[in-house]
Amino acid sequence: MKAMKSTLFIVLLCMGASGANIPKTGLLFYYQFNNSTVTGVTARDQSGNGLNLTSSAPIQLGDSNSCLSMNGTYYLSIGLPDSTIHAMTDSDFTFGFTFNTTTSSGSMSDRMDMAGTGDPYNTGVFLSFTNDRVRIFLGNHGYYDTPDSLDDGKWHSAIAVRYQGVVNLYIDGVSVDNGAVLGSLYPGTDTFTVGKHGIKNESYFIGLLNNVFYYTVGFSAGDVASLHKDFTSAPIVFIPPFDTFLVAQPKFAWHSLTNAIAYAFEISRDSLFTNPFVSVPLDDTTLTVPTALSAGKYFMHVGYNSDDRSPFYFSDCYPIVIMQANPTLFKSR
Repeated sequence: MKAMKSTLFIVLLCMGASGANIPKTGLLFYYQFNNSTVTGVTARDQSGNGLNLTSSAPIQLGDSNSCLSMNGTYYLSIGLPDSTIHAMTDSDFTFGFTFNTTTSSGSMSDRMDMAGTGDPYNTGVFLSFTNDRVRIFLGNHGYYDTPDSLDDGKWHSAIAVRYQGVVNLYIDGVSVDNGAVLGSLYPGTDTFTVGKHGIKNESYFIGLLNNVFYYTVGFSAGDVASLHKDFTSAPIVFIPPFDTFLVAQPKFAWHSLTNAIAYAFEISRDSLFTNPFVSVPLDDTTLTVPTALSAGKYFMHVGYNSDDRSPFYFSDCYPIVIMQANPTLFKSR
């Protein structure tokens, strides 16, 4: 009798699709945009505080419906009590999101405002995309910029932290600019806005956006790095035909320096990975795993590296159960 073969497809999603298990202490709101959190013109707050965003037009999702897709024609906002706005801007905070854009911005008229409260140049706190860089505007206190252009079509995290009178701007978990900012940053308006200027109908953002959050506490550098790793972990989604019980979302830990492999996949009979059955790089093609797997229980790692200068991440170990023999084809995005 001819042996039965089966195919296992694995889709690795970008940080735009990450369902990060972010810390709860001090969390005011958190928006992750996907089919389960967005309905019509409403984006539901995932913090548990019920602070839902309302869109000026039907919300558009992108990247396999895993993030907000903004085309420069609509925005989202929420009105908040005056006491809440003061709590957001008078003292410590941690505020940010993940984003992906290929649109360049230059002059002020072409500046893209991504999220914040108030008028970027005059009042409040706003993260914007200006001169191809992320800039945090701190009202009339000034601003801080990233040193590198970020309109590269890749996912990045932008996180601003104010702690004990000092503001740090972090990109991908690393502080890129900082300075002292004393006193209130009260914006004079009670609205938090995503996708355009906080007061005027201008400076609309064009690109992908996800994981918008605001804490009323200031994170340490280590906390920011951990939060970035939560957002950049690659959820694993099995799509039919499949032969396993598990849908996993790995959290990454430091592993070792390596070269510029976008993804790698390992599977082993033991959780220590002393002798992996499979250890292959994954790209945008369907790969044949060199070792056929029989039915049974295995353990899985997925690795990720954003560029040739970054440390390589491997996920925590996850069990998978192969129900039929020889699932040898794997596919990644």
